[in-house]
Amino acid sequence: MPSGPPPLPPTPPPGTRIWGRRGPAVPLVAVLATIVAAALALTAWGPGSSSTAAIRQPVAPPGTSGRPTHIPQGKSGFAWSLTNADTGVFVGMWSTPSSVVLGTDSGLTSYDVATGKRLWTWKPPHDGLLCNMSHSTSEGIGAFVYGRWAPDPGIERCDRLQTVSVGSGRLGWAHPVGLAAEGSTGFPDRVSGESLSISGNVVSAPFAGSRTRGHDGTDLLTADVPTGQVRWSTDFGAAAMPNGCQLSGHAQALMGTVYAVAQCGSAARLLAFGAASPTTPVWESPLPGCRYPVSHRTSSALMTVKADHLLVGCDLASPGGALYTLSPQASRLLPVDTSGAATVTASYDYSGVHAPANVPMTADTLYLVKGENTFNARADGVIAVDLATGRQRWSTTLPGVSSVTLMSPTDAGVEVWANVAGRPSLYTVTGPDRVRKGPSLKSGDGGSFAADNPVRPPRGVRVGGYLAIAFSGSYGADEMVLGVLRSGGAP
Repeated sequence: MPSGPPPLPPTPPPGTRIWGRRGPAVPLVAVLATIVAAALALTAWGPGSSSTAAIRQPVAPPGTSGRPTHIPQGKSGFAWSLTNADTGVFVGMWSTPSSVVLGTDSGLTSYDVATGKRLWTWKPPHDGLLCNMSHSTSEGIGAFVYGRWAPDPGIERCDRLQTVSVGSGRLGWAHPVGLAAEGSTGFPDRVSGESLSISGNVVSAPFAGSRTRGHDGTDLLTADVPTGQVRWSTDFGAAAMPNGCQLSGHAQALMGTVYAVAQCGSAARLLAFGAASPTTPVWESPLPGCRYPVSHRTSSALMTVKADHLLVGCDLASPGGALYTLSPQASRLLPVDTSGAATVTASYDYSGVHAPANVPMTADTLYLVKGENTFNARADGVIAVDLATGRQRWSTTLPGVSSVTLMSPTDAGVEVWANVAGRPSLYTVTGPDRVRKGPSLKSGDGGSFAADNPVRPPRGVRVGGYLAIAFSGSYGADEMVLGVLRSGGAP
């Protein structure tokens, strides 16, 4: 195991042939005994370099992206909305106190949440595509991975890592960090985004070392947020680590420490890596709820970081599935009481490409869907979990509802997108039997979103007095990708 990352080749000079995008990547979802959200259509892109300095130039201003620049009009009850023809296929979403940043396969665009006015835009060079976005931001900085389509082997090659100021659109590094080592025959694809994260001064990302073959490796790389300098990378390929554990590809950074799920013999464990070379973990913990092997990235493992808490899950589609949380100050994993929770809903549409749905968190509360823990079963309520103890604070049922998707936490509760007699409706839930109904929206009339689509649940983020809702299953030109409601529309 080398003490540092292998050298990376330089960025291709101008004139180097770059394959153009052949079309949007359309994910295929397979629901197995555990929900294994399968690969999206995937890409190929040239070699890269690590970065050593920050830059201050802004990204492309409005009007230079090739997309329409008019102020979007609302449809189906939204104050304003955008379709696939306006934006591209959904990848992720960030926010500031006054704006929402939408990521699609065509790039990143920031919108004034009140008006829909475009504030800044970043587009992948050489007609490339945005592959992944970090699930959250850190001190106003987000991390993203991009690449480009290629005809052979017909999948994405996602091997460029960069950061951006969510407020201004300024890129963080003079050059992107390359995610494929010189001489490697492998490369990360979109599913590899399950290890992309940013927290404190650390970015974690997938990496294809010299031992990686193909596009389904599980090695990792970390970089310094201020400078873009690579801290360390692994190069195990399909082999085990010196301690006998095998990385799964699932990893997230939490306040400077990178946590990774690994298969260690017959048991799954959570490993922690510090700033030094990751040959030996600085901390590890068993994951007794993980009954099935997690030695590959398409395992049932789930990881995300929100509100300065790490959430780890596995076997979530099974009755005995497990969830754990970890805070930066904690010395051990805290098991979450999931009784009565439809934890399977956290696995919907999670294949590393998007952040997991249905697990909104605040500094002290995790919200889960209440219902039957089987695919496409009835889910009609909300459970609130105390993050300090892992115990449930309360649970409640929404009357007349056949399915729910958890949108975004509020100061006192959580906003819920629910199916009521075939129509999407919004609710705010703040406690047991404390349910306030908002408006019902029209899925027709240009909305083109489903009231009940568990395989492709919408994502929501609250920005001031507005709720922005993104639809990950919108592939048709006229299908809605983003809709924004005024505060009166979502109490």
